[in-house]
Amino acid sequence: MRAFDTGRVQDKLLNRLDRQERHQSFRRDRFFRYKLEEIHNRLTQALLMAKIIETEDPGAVSDAILAGLKKAARSTEFDFKFFIAPRRDLVPRPNPYSLYMTQYVLEVLVNEASVIDVYGADIDIYKLINTVIMDISMKFEKAEDEVRSQLANNKNLTQGSREYELAFDQLIRTKVGEPYKFGPEDSTRFSRASR
Repeated sequence: MRAFDTGRVQDKLLNRLDRQERHQSFRRDRFFRYKLEEIHNRLTQALLMAKIIETEDPGAVSDAILAGLKKAARSTEFDFKFFIAPRRDLVPRPNPYSLYMTQYVLEVLVNEASVIDVYGADIDIYKLINTVIMDISMKFEKAEDEVRSQLANNKNLTQGSREYELAFDQLIRTKVGEPYKFGPEDSTRFSRASR
């Protein structure tokens, strides 16, 4: 009798990869939610100081960048991937938010009335944006690791339990600050129901 491959091994592998991708996406979204204002301020400053964006009205550019960050936060997974599709081959293994903001600068911001012109190659703009986002991300991950090590000392909490998640959330809020508050016109992407 001949044995047929039912694909169970492949299914397990695909499920594991999908679970890892969702976990990474959740961590990125949490980082983005907590650090949106800092990303906005530093990204605006970096783009203007590096003279990537030429403008007469830096305030309007700052507002447009904040609108782009909010758009990235409230977009669905399909819309997010569709928006970055033209630039996804820019670098190997890109940071999705850096890629999104690069595409936003090159496609949307360039057409803003307050923007005179956008200078620089796609890769240079990506590298600048990625440097800002990764710098903030490294500090956030360090804070998360410190909170995890703090919680590891507490024998009453089991990692993955609801109590652990609540304690983690409370400690991360005291360490990093409150997350960005999206209004009703913004997305429910970061609501507890969507987790």
